[in-house]
Amino acid sequence: MLFRKIASPLLCILLSASAAFGQFSFQKTKTLFSFEPPKTLKYSTFPRFNRVEGIALNAVVTLRPKNVKGLSLRTELGWGFKNEPSQRLFWDAGVEYDFFLPARLTIGARAFDEIFTNDDWSISRMENSLQALFAHRDYMDYVGREGVQIYLDYKLAEVHTVRIEYSDYDYNVLSISPNTDWSLFSFATDRTFAPNPTPYPVAAFAPGRESMIQLAAEFDFRDNPLFPISGWLVDAVFQKTFRDFETNGLFLTVKYFRPTFANQRLKAKLLFGSRTGSTAFQHLLAVGGIGTMRGYGFKEFVGNRMLFGTVQYQFGGDVLQRLPLGFIPFWDTLTLGAFVDFGYAWMAQGSGDPGLLRFGDNFSLTDLRSNFGFSLNIAEGLLSLETARRTDVSGADWNVFFRVLGKF
Repeated sequence: MLFRKIASPLLCILLSASAAFGQFSFQKTKTLFSFEPPKTLKYSTFPRFNRVEGIALNAVVTLRPKNVKGLSLRTELGWGFKNEPSQRLFWDAGVEYDFFLPARLTIGARAFDEIFTNDDWSISRMENSLQALFAHRDYMDYVGREGVQIYLDYKLAEVHTVRIEYSDYDYNVLSISPNTDWSLFSFATDRTFAPNPTPYPVAAFAPGRESMIQLAAEFDFRDNPLFPISGWLVDAVFQKTFRDFETNGLFLTVKYFRPTFANQRLKAKLLFGSRTGSTAFQHLLAVGGIGTMRGYGFKEFVGNRMLFGTVQYQFGGDVLQRLPLGFIPFWDTLTLGAFVDFGYAWMAQGSGDPGLLRFGDNFSLTDLRSNFGFSLNIAEGLLSLETARRTDVSGADWNVFFRVLGKF
């Protein structure tokens, strides 16, 4: 179908353009599958735009020597034109070696000086750049990280992943005030970019040295990794940090896809996150706004515990295509959806450390918030228009988002 020919390559670019993953998603060795034959020397670029860096341009060079099978060298060099002078240059240099193909055991190491965000799980950097550029909304918060990482990555049945990492890095706090407040249509609105991080001064990034051991696993039972119709996906990440920040973190994600009637299908997602030992913003969890609870303000709820879920029903073409409106351009690609989001983030408190799997004494299920909404999708989500309304306030306004390859 046409939308798959267009969306599949775009989605691959979207997934590969975000090298630094946050708490609910982790960096995985890229699949061997490609839309083009592997090249010995490959050049690429993933420009971005945000309120901290302004326009950020980069160049990526990947080398796979023909005479050393399984070896891959990658170098990235970039420049954020509006960032603080000491933080404008960002770079990444890494090496990987594959064993036991096709089972694929990969060992790797990288050194980096990057602009890091924990928000990759809710919105991609590509879509966030478009939102910032066209809608004057930046839905990510940023902190600098400079250090090294070594990892071991194993693919089971070529789709499941088990990974262990050791990282050591320094956090570099970036400008709290936006370094740029420009967008293409800023002249037509009174919008301004939020501070970095958005909840400041309630929460703020903290400088310091951190070493981290991370254990992560992904079990993928979906029928298609790009446009799943049925199946499960389970992600689990455990982090232990020490030096200036001694923390434990646990982050779980479950996704479910199921066809129902005709072209209709159901998809659902549940996330639970928990962190002990630090209240620096880089270790906290936030929910609200685009990609999460869409009826609420962006990162309206922040804490060291987070619970979030969404249930979405896609009607396929079984509703709109029955209307006599075929004269409208692209009408045959439009589909309708409905969804419910629920969740909350809070500070777990109690006598002593409540533990990673404890919600704390100041939380009950009645604290969960919810919203409902509808989506109009083009080419099954290549583009979509979402509107949502919170249920805890009578007469609340409807939030509206225009999405480009929105993440689920």
